Amino acid sequence: MRNILSPRPQQPDTMGYAAREIGIVPCALVFLADGGIGSPNLRKGDRFSYVAQAVTLNRSLLAARLPRLTIASNAPREISDYLSRFEADLCPTVIPLASSLELPEGTPFYGAHFKLDLLEQMAQTLPEGKLLLLLDTDVIAQHGLDMDLLRRCHASGVGAFDISDQEFFAYGASRVIADLERVAGRSLGNPRWFGGEFLLASREFIDRLVPVARACFDRYRAVIGELHHQGDEAFVSAALNILSDEGQRIIDVGEYRAIGRHWSGNTHRDLRWFRHCALLHLPDCKTLLGREARQRTFSGARVWRRIVVRHQMHRLVWLFRIYVRSR
Repeated sequence: MRNILSPRPQQPDTMGYAAREIGIVPCALVFLADGGIGSPNLRKGDRFSYVAQAVTLNRSLLAARLPRLTIASNAPREISDYLSRFEADLCPTVIPLASSLELPEGTPFYGAHFKLDLLEQMAQTLPEGKLLLLLDTDVIAQHGLDMDLLRRCHASGVGAFDISDQEFFAYGASRVIADLERVAGRSLGNPRWFGGEFLLASREFIDRLVPVARACFDRYRAVIGELHHQGDEAFVSAALNILSDEGQRIIDVGEYRAIGRHWSGNTHRDLRWFRHCALLHLPDCKTLLGREARQRTFSGARVWRRIVVRHQMHRLVWLFRIYVRSR
C-alpha cells in the first residue's frame, strides 16, 4: 500500500510543452437522454452526472497544463445552465451537437453512438496541424502527453487505444473477431478492438474515417442485437481495421501509457502501472468523479487515494468473479 500511495515522480516539463507544440483539441460528448442516464455503467445518478464528470475532466486537463475541454451536447442550454454554478474559468466550453445518426432510443450506450457525429463536426473546425483528442467524460488527466507520441500520431494521422487483450479475454477472440468482421462487411487481416475513451486524430484522417465508419454503422445497426457489444466501439473499431488493412498506420497509444482503462479490483495489471498513465479511464468510478466536481479545487492526489481505496475493496469481488467464470 505504501508504494501505491507514495508521491508520483515529477514528469519532465517538456510534457506540457508537447501539447502546445503539436496542438491538441480535447473534446467529449455529453448526451442527455430523456428517459434516464443512458448507460449500463451508471445505473444510479442524476440527469447531469456526465456533466459533472466533464467538469472534473476539464479541471484535471487544466491542472496538467493541457487545453480546455470542449463538450458537445444535444442539450447545450441545459448544460450551460447547470455549469453556471461552477467558476467560469474551470468549466468546459459547450457547443450544440449536430447529430444525424438514427437509432432506437432504448439501445444500450445510446448516447455514445453519436461520437461519430461529434468527430465529423469537430473536424470541420479543427485547425490544420492540430490533433483532435476525443475523450470519455469518466477520464482524468494525470500529466501531459508524451512529446514523442504526439509527433508519431501527428505523422500517421491517428492514435487509438488497442484493448484487444481485454476484449478477447472477456468475450473470446473468435466471437469478438466474428463481430468485427460482420460489422466491417469483410474479413480482416489483423482484427483489433479499440477503446472509445481515447482517440487522437488529424482532420485529414477523420475525413477518411467518417464515411467508412458510417457504412459500418449501417451494418452494425442491422445486427445490433446479435453482437457482444453495443456502442461506438463496435463500428469505429471495424472502420479502423478496414483502414489499417488498406495501409493506414495506427499508433497504439496504450503502449505509451497515454491512456489506461482501470476497473476497480481488476488484477490483470499492477495498479502502479496506471499511476503513470497520462490519462486514466475509470468506467466504474463515474459517481466518484461526479462528486469530485463539487470540490473547490481539483486534487489529483485526492482522486488517486480514493481510487486506491476503491480498488482494494473490490479486489475480493473481482477474484470471486474470475473464480465463478473459471467454473
